[in-house]
Amino acid sequence: MTSPEPHFRGAGERLRLFAAVPVPGPVRGELARIAADARAAAPFSDRDSPVRWTDPRGAHLTLKFIGARPAGDAPRLGGALVRAVAGHAPFELALGGAGAFPARGAPRVLWVGVGGSEDAVARLHRLRADVEAALAEEGCAPDPQPFRPHLTIGRVPVRLPRDRAAELRRAVAALDARSAAAFPVERVVLYRSTLTPHGSVYDELAAAALG
Repeated sequence: MTSPEPHFRGAGERLRLFAAVPVPGPVRGELARIAADARAAAPFSDRDSPVRWTDPRGAHLTLKFIGARPAGDAPRLGGALVRAVAGHAPFELALGGAGAFPARGAPRVLWVGVGGSEDAVARLHRLRADVEAALAEEGCAPDPQPFRPHLTIGRVPVRLPRDRAAELRRAVAALDARSAAAFPVERVVLYRSTLTPHGSVYDELAAAALG
């Protein structure tokens, strides 16, 4: 496990945290291609687009959004991830399919799906369940929503008219989001998310290796 960043301003500083599997370069390249196709297929030009497209360089598979916690909690949360991944061997996933959340109505999140073999998907869900349980022991509230593994390619911060929403859904669902690039799951990282005018910036605070 890596150590928390040494430049924290103090244990009382609150950090926006989440636990995720990092995405390697080849898969980020595939995401960039898919996102470019999505922008081209979207029913509006870049100039008037309501979609905030995410930077593929920061792509990650979120296992647990923790939320705001004191900086002093980071070492304990990192330790919880080490406990959570104990006994899990590395495995591989793949990209596949695309869509939007929520399933109906105006889309808010545009995503590329993550899947693979039946065994790999089962292992991912077990890993996520163990991460959830270990972090719950550190006071992190359980996620009430079911786990839907995905990589975010865009967000829609405004409510689109019904016709535009339907067009955007169709455009995203029609994307060729399959990829031959392997998606190795080798470690789980505790990330700090900092919101900026140009989007979120992610810093790795701690990491726990599988196997």
